[in-house]
Amino acid sequence: MPSERSFRKGLVFLSYWTKIFIVPMILLIDFKRDHLFKNIESAVVGIALDIYHILHCEFTFCDINVINNKVKFLQNLIRSCQILDMKAFEIYPLPSACKTSTSVLVLQPDLLRQPPDLRILLKPYRYTLLLPDGARCSSPAQLLDLVEFLNSVDSTVVAVGVGGEGGSSPLTCHHYKLDVAAWTLIKAPVPDATEACDAVSGRAAMMLTTMHLLQITQSLLRPLPLSLGIQGAARGWKVHIERGGRLGEGRQLYDNQHLQWKRESAEEERRKILFSALGIKKVVEAGGKVQWYGCNKSTPRCFPSVVGDTPEYLYRGRWTPPCCLEGLRIVARHVFEVLRGCRARWWLEGGSLLGAVRHGDIIPWDYDVDIGIYATDIDRCPQVKSSRWQTLEDTQGFVWQKATEGNFYRVHYSAANHLHVDIFPFSPHGGMMMRNGAWSTGHQQDVDFPEHYLRPLSSITFAGVLASAPNNVRDFLEFKFGSGSIENPQYPNPDIMHLKCMFHKHNISVLT
Repeated sequence: MPSERSFRKGLVFLSYWTKIFIVPMILLIDFKRDHLFKNIESAVVGIALDIYHILHCEFTFCDINVINNKVKFLQNLIRSCQILDMKAFEIYPLPSACKTSTSVLVLQPDLLRQPPDLRILLKPYRYTLLLPDGARCSSPAQLLDLVEFLNSVDSTVVAVGVGGEGGSSPLTCHHYKLDVAAWTLIKAPVPDATEACDAVSGRAAMMLTTMHLLQITQSLLRPLPLSLGIQGAARGWKVHIERGGRLGEGRQLYDNQHLQWKRESAEEERRKILFSALGIKKVVEAGGKVQWYGCNKSTPRCFPSVVGDTPEYLYRGRWTPPCCLEGLRIVARHVFEVLRGCRARWWLEGGSLLGAVRHGDIIPWDYDVDIGIYATDIDRCPQVKSSRWQTLEDTQGFVWQKATEGNFYRVHYSAANHLHVDIFPFSPHGGMMMRNGAWSTGHQQDVDFPEHYLRPLSSITFAGVLASAPNNVRDFLEFKFGSGSIENPQYPNPDIMHLKCMFHKHNISVLT
């Protein structure tokens, strides 16, 4: 065991805070080799302390006593230290306890200042320990025990509970299924006895090597347990729970309802920022509840205008964001209901029909829904008829308009969100359904076709409901797209991008 003197030597303490709240303090400790580390030239332990959160500092001043107490605790544990004060903005004065042996690092760049390079700053230090609010290490021996435990298990991160047996709930293991292409995180519980998992919940301190901490793209993104769990799961990391001991608990920082509300609000804002930074728009909780972190009816859709039939998310190796797919389903169901209500003859067209046949829903990388309609039935539907001359917003906020690309119609999710359904009119003539040159999107499937496919119409499952469809779907799709189009999916413009193996990765099957 290192002596107290050698353990105290070479300590580096980092803290930083923003306009809105104070974020983690990090303490890095470098101690000399001893009999526990015979094969290691030096070992380093880092401690991150998540301190007092302030939401509106223009009205609520930072509790300097809390910060002072934190620093005094650390200085009592390891008295000889160098402090690096890390701030997002150069606004708040240093607490009095931090003024000795302190250097300031401002993270937010400006016109004449670059942000500090954390990789260079943290590179000399071997381990990092992340502590939640109020956690206490009673002695350097606790830190060494965690280092020894980390080196003894086949996991990247170790977690230990914080607080007494009666004061905190036990740590819970979780399995994270991260579907990067689908922008989705699925959480699942694991048996209570499990010690190795993807993430933990509860009051936990977590230790990992600084090398691993710097491997992840968002090293200090909060909430830290959630951030480490997601980024670790993407890299195949495991978290091992140390069931044999707990760290101590300091005084309660959020000791009234107002502060607890501020903390909970701040945590929710951090989750939004975290999911946005990591490209997650749908979170399925262990109980099945779905949390959305993408677009909705009152916000713009998640992707810009589509160029060359290839939406920008395909270039990023992803498919249509799930919030956008859900929005498309809502628009489609609304349009189906309106068209049924006015007794129009309509059917699923193009890629939407392909999606219905393959797996009963929108193609996972599609960005709109296509419908065909008898041109003579348009006058039966006031919404479609009126949109010939003007844009119409119906009573449920859906926007009907004539498309700028030709003589067809478009229904948007809302004035703000332009996820849409396209309605293409066809006219029967000589046994064929004709476009009569009235519109063209340049798609392969924009062709005239025999009317017998629509006499009679059939039904198919799509977007959670039954939708009208041609009566011989396979022949109809092969007439439009070519032989094997159902079994051999492609992106909208194969000349720009090929699907490759993504179809099989997402386990999409053909319904029969």
